Amino acid sequence: MIRRTFTEEQIKTLSKNKNVRRCGAKSVRYTRSFKAEALRKYNEEGLSAVEIFKEAGFDLAVIDIRKPNKLMNQWNKAFGPRPVGQENTGITIKRIENRRVMKNLEAKMAYLQAENCFLAKFRAGKRK
Repeated sequence: MIRRTFTEEQIKTLSKNKNVRRCGAKSVRYTRSFKAEALRKYNEEGLSAVEIFKEAGFDLAVIDIRKPNKLMNQWNKAFGPRPVGQENTGITIKRIENRRVMKNLEAKMAYLQAENCFLAKFRAGKRK
């Protein structure tokens, strides 16, 4: 996977956009209000992700033409089909953290079950 690196000029240009919270050499962080508005337009109004980013003043040649679609999919998975507003951000973050913890615990449980199964077979083979 090729990771895009922004030049100093591109970073300055992106940082001037009101929808950018922070911009570094390898990533762009977007404001919560932009994410919420983008998700609302995407899910309720049916606008494409590319149209939303163009309306917001982003140069797609800089951030990559495929990035808006990837971000919309990520934000929809993280925040659900409802747009994230300022009032329920804490709840949404807790929900995301709970999902991560649950996935981690499920993976540990599957590992331990496989380990127990292996040890049971190993002990049964020793008895013969």
